[in-house]
Amino acid sequence: MKRSSSLWITLLISIIMFGSAENLWAMGRKPETFAIKIRVDFGPAGKPAHEGTLFIERGTTPRDAVGQVFPVLFGMACCSLREIIAIDGVKIDPAQNYWWTCHVNGSRKVSPMRYKLKKGDLLEWRYIVESQ
Repeated sequence: MKRSSSLWITLLISIIMFGSAENLWAMGRKPETFAIKIRVDFGPAGKPAHEGTLFIERGTTPRDAVGQVFPVLFGMACCSLREIIAIDGVKIDPAQNYWWTCHVNGSRKVSPMRYKLKKGDLLEWRYIVESQ
């Protein structure tokens, strides 16, 4: 009986420390990944475009994904400190209206910081001159 009690106490302490029994189980497993397509078009910057398949974990955002392929600089460009300022050294230029835009499956109506990518998504980052 004494041994059984200490086992339960150890299990209870572990659950408290790691959040849940599910988290304990997951700690020993490799995270599951899935494939997305990624394109980065450097447009007027003159660098060659990148296109390929990227394997990501559940919960990955477009901002996270591009950061797995290229060095990314974040900061305040317009409205948020979390905006992408540069991808692979190609910086935005608000004075000349050069911006990085994010598209998922052809739609620009996604938040690069909030949208959670799904299996098979096509993620595109485009460096463009935005017309006034």
